[in-house]
Amino acid sequence: MKPYALEIGKRGTVNLRIADNVVFRNLADESVLLNLDTGTYFGLDAVGTRLWHLVAEHGSTASAITRLLAEYDVDEPRLQQDVHALITQLVAKGLLKTDAAETPSAH
Repeated sequence: MKPYALEIGKRGTVNLRIADNVVFRNLADESVLLNLDTGTYFGLDAVGTRLWHLVAEHGSTASAITRLLAEYDVDEPRLQQDVHALITQLVAKGLLKTDAAETPSAH
């Protein structure tokens, strides 16, 4: 099976939305995602949870990265790399959809 390659738009952003069949739950400083169709379970740490909420609110990687840079002490290239890696995993597991016109709330 070929790994999923995330396509980044011309302005360095990816439009995203949470898949309709995904349930999100906070557990203290972490969260869990569950794809009800496939049974895929995915855990997020505190920063991953913040990214999830920003994607739900803004629907793009560029907006999420801008907010995360303001909230955390991290170098931009490192943050972009980490966000890209996590988003790629979430899309490959069917938890996020790309190039969405509309993003629903974080369930």
